[in-house]
Amino acid sequence: MLVFVFIMLVSYCLFINTLGTVMPDQIDFWQFFFTISLVSNPLIMAFYLVASVLYAYKGLQYVLSQFGLAQQEFLYYSFTASPKRRQFIAWWTVQAYLFIPVLCYTLYASIIGLVFGHYLISIGILCFQLLLIAGCAYICLKENNRLIEASKSSWLIRISRKWNKPVFLLYVFQVFNQSKLAYLLTKMLSWILISSVFILFSDLEDNFRLLMLITSCVVMAHVVLIYQEKFFNDRYLSFLANFPFSKAKVFFSFSLNYLILLLPEICWIFTHFDTLISLVLIVFAFSVILLFRSFLLMNKMQVKTFLIFVFCQFFLSYFFILFGLGLMLVPVNMVLAWILFSRNQLNTSIVY
Repeated sequence: MLVFVFIMLVSYCLFINTLGTVMPDQIDFWQFFFTISLVSNPLIMAFYLVASVLYAYKGLQYVLSQFGLAQQEFLYYSFTASPKRRQFIAWWTVQAYLFIPVLCYTLYASIIGLVFGHYLISIGILCFQLLLIAGCAYICLKENNRLIEASKSSWLIRISRKWNKPVFLLYVFQVFNQSKLAYLLTKMLSWILISSVFILFSDLEDNFRLLMLITSCVVMAHVVLIYQEKFFNDRYLSFLANFPFSKAKVFFSFSLNYLILLLPEICWIFTHFDTLISLVLIVFAFSVILLFRSFLLMNKMQVKTFLIFVFCQFFLSYFFILFGLGLMLVPVNMVLAWILFSRNQLNTSIVY
């Protein structure tokens, strides 16, 4: 991934195919201009150093993530027996390997800079990247020699430890405990979609078709959470198939999760529109959610196929809403979702 990013951001500037006829000497000039600017222009140098820091961060993030794997446990009970100096040299070598693409281009630019008299910036960039490598190696050394602490329970688990948790609401606790970033990004996307639609159609704020379109956008923003719920149910709640729950209860009870997850949007709808309109919009939103959940139950449903189904449903809904037939989607979505659920209720062959 790091090599790909490097090629896209740097090599693309050198090998881009131009529109029209460009003389070879002109191409050589602009390639040289891009390189010489790196070691002569402080602004371009600053951008390059920031890119180097991001590159170092991603490389360090990958290395630290490997510490938790079972096949890397020797790093804690065997490798740490070596002297700290030897460990540091080993980690410096690891980080230097990761930095090979960046170092190659930096050496190339530094040589050109030294030839043309830009000594300070040329040497400064190289020294900065060597210090980055040393800093990453030091962090790996400290992390490798740090005692492993028992993970503490999150605040949500400590607060809700004595609560009686309904089995159909466990996914909500999972989201607030381990998927907080995904939830916040979903809410940000939902707010952006709502604001964007209102800005585009500022003269139609009270139009029911516009409100249904906004509701469809809100549900689309929560597709990731809908997909993760299927993964959570298959992994942790597969035993529910052995319980004497009726199909209808299983079909509707999981919607309690989205009643809580969509609470900000539901409150916004009730505070801005009439009660009857708000209820219709919420019922429409849940009919779409149930349909999306039923899509995931289909045999060998892959992520790509699921997204195709989701966007096809969105575009079909858009045309129905555009022609004033949005209310028809509520029973159609519910019936289709129930049929898919009934036929694939016990299917867990989703491909992640």
